[in-house]
Order: sequence, then structure tokens, then C-alpha cells
Amino acid sequence: MKRIIILLATTVILIIMMCCGGNDNEQNEAVASSAELSNDLSSPDSNTIHRLKVRPIGSYSRKFNDINAEHITAARKIGIKPITSLRDAYNLKSPIMRIETCSDFYVEKLNHSLPYLVPEAVRLLHDIGRSFSDTVAARGGKKYKIRVTSVTRTDHTVAMLRRGGNVNATSESAHRYGTTFDVSYIRFVCCDSSYMVAPQDLRGILAEVLDYYRNDGRCLVKYEIKQGCFHITAQ
Repeated sequence: MKRIIILLATTVILIIMMCCGGNDNEQNEAVASSAELSNDLSSPDSNTIHRLKVRPIGSYSRKFNDINAEHITAARKIGIKPITSLRDAYNLKSPIMRIETCSDFYVEKLNHSLPYLVPEAVRLLHDIGRSFSDTVAARGGKKYKIRVTSVTRTDHTVAMLRRGGNVNATSESAHRYGTTFDVSYIRFVCCDSSYMVAPQDLRGILAEVLDYYRNDGRCLVKYEIKQGCFHITAQ
């Protein structure tokens, strides 16, 4: 009887030890997995979002509120005669230049506008893009570019936008004069994913750059909330 009791006790002890050993192994594997996850998140390519210093300039809606009539007046001074099609652009007496994605900016696929601007607007766009990229880099970030979302519109494309519900696409649009372009403040081009910057900081830096050029008398700016862009007309 005693032998039976001793045998049963020994068996129970062995079972307990085996169970405890199994739990320890599972815990060790969980700890190892957590450590690997932590190492992965802290790696340079983990897409961690970084913050940059931004100089406050106040409300964008109040700061960049140049009305459409002012944009039209400025556009008529240096712009082209409104065109109805791309063919008209080749017959213009005034110079007009094609813009393409480059080191200073990225041009999105344009469905309702043409990638052409007068020289003054081209220079302004390059200066804005270069200043934006340089400022991001100077504050600790890496290469970012602005995104151009709309350029010169014809009477036909303006009508299409209005039918599509774009309330900012008025029949008398500054975009018709080759002086005006839109730059997104929501989407930017990240050229190095190892150092990603918070979108609100990129928007703030872009606003700083536009504030500088606006104060310098080189452009008018409208902060368009529904379209998610800055509407910019060269002067």
C-alpha cells in the first residue's frame, strides 16, 4: 500500500514539473517575440513618424484669404488669354512653359487641367518647392516634395469641374490665365521613408514658405478647405 502511495505521489510531482516547464517555455517564447517586435519598431526603416519645429503663423483661413477677384486681377496682368484647348496653347503669342515632376515638386496626373504656366508662375513654383524641401531638411527631416494638383484650366475643364461639384471652380477662374496652381497641404511626396514627418508639420512648413513669398509680393494665396490645397496665383 505504501509503495502504491509513493508511486502515485511521484507521478503527480512529475506531471506538475512537466506542466510548469511547458509554461516557462511559452513565456520565454512570448518574451523573445516581444523583444524582436521592439527591435523592429526601433529600426531606421520602421516608418516612425517624426515631429519638426513649425513657426506658428495663426489661422490659415484668415492668413491666406485673398479673394477670387484679387486673383483674377493679378492673373490678367501677367497671364495668357484664356484658352479652350491644348491646341490653343501652341498658338499663344505670350510665352507659356510646360511643367513636369522634378527635384522641386511632383505633378500629379492632371484630369482637369494642363501642365502649363507662364514663366513668372514657373519660377514661383520652383522657388516654393525648393524652399519647402530645404526648410524640412534644415529642421532635421529628409527629402520631401510638394504635390501640384491643378494647373491651367480651359473653359471646358472649368465647366467639367463645376458639374462635378467643385464649388471653387468658378467660371471666372484664375486658373484660366496660366498664372495659378494648386498645391496639396494634405499629401506630400516622401523621398526617404526611413525618416517620415508628421503631415501637420509639413503643412505648417509649407504655410511658412507661402507666407514668406506672399509677404514678398510674389503671390496671392487662398486656403481651400474642401479641396485640401493652397490656391496660389503668381504676381
